[in-house]
Amino acid sequence: MEETKVGDPVMGKYFDITFHTIDGKSIIKRNIYSEANETAVWQDACKKVTADNLYIEMNDTTLVNLLRNCVVRIDMTEVPGPASKRSQRQDEFRDAVNTLSNIGL
Repeated sequence: MEETKVGDPVMGKYFDITFHTIDGKSIIKRNIYSEANETAVWQDACKKVTADNLYIEMNDTTLVNLLRNCVVRIDMTEVPGPASKRSQRQDEFRDAVNTLSNIGL
């Protein structure tokens, strides 16, 4: 196993995790930060994982319990993190200001 040295930046990613159940419904947990490998990211979306259940905290007052044998598929989609979203908005703002200044406004 690789050791992390003090001062080394830890590179995590943000994901949207979708749990599909056998009855055709799905639960989506958004913007989950994870440093785990691609196959274990879904565990970071769960509050607790047991042999029979997945407990997913949706907000401060809602805890969802899924039976593991009823989950048929878990999709993990990488999404941009808050820092990249913020920089993208700043770039869009600069582009708008630059465009307006070029047309004389």
